[in-house]
Amino acid sequence: MGFDIYGMNPQHNKEYPVRYDEIMKKYGTGDGWLDWSKDIPQDIKDEYYELTDKYNKDNPGEYFRNNVWFWRPLWDFVCNTCDDFLTDKDITGGHSNDGHRISATKANRIAKRLNKHLKSGVVDAVQKEAEERAAKARKHNAEVEAKLEQIKVDVEEITGKDDLVPRDYPEELYAKWTRINNTKDWNDSYPFSKENIQNFATFCEQSGGFEIC
Repeated sequence: MGFDIYGMNPQHNKEYPVRYDEIMKKYGTGDGWLDWSKDIPQDIKDEYYELTDKYNKDNPGEYFRNNVWFWRPLWDFVCNTCDDFLTDKDITGGHSNDGHRISATKANRIAKRLNKHLKSGVVDAVQKEAEERAAKARKHNAEVEAKLEQIKVDVEEITGKDDLVPRDYPEELYAKWTRINNTKDWNDSYPFSKENIQNFATFCEQSGGFEIC
């Protein structure tokens, strides 16, 4: 699952090269996508992705994407630092991908606020704290996994089976597995990245407002 963020009136810095148009004319659907029903050579696919990636880098206000693990801490940071102008609907809308729209005015204010915190060192400090939490979580989760592995060994000794999933463990051992598994620390799953903040700030600045899909 991911979040695809589209600029609603993005700044255009560069156009696609002629080669892109040639590929789309022969292999495209007519709306900017390759027609996967056609027999497209791998080198053409690779070239298409390279040209698309370059276009997106040249025009950062058009599109921004994060998987759910990166988006959550990014949007949380935006909400915590921009809560003086983002509405409750904006904040909630950013945590789903159902097409909520952020206006051009708010997008510009987000960009300015993020750039301010990038320059002041706030983002560096938050990233350092996040990395420390993640390191602690990884150590803790390694200990949890070791305990879960021991339960698996116990199950094999009792049942003689080595292919059981936890829900099929004997009742008492499944309850123990569940209790221990629920102690996992998820702080190592949601990375906070300075680079991600920088990229999102640039996107916001050039997006002309954006839609969260």
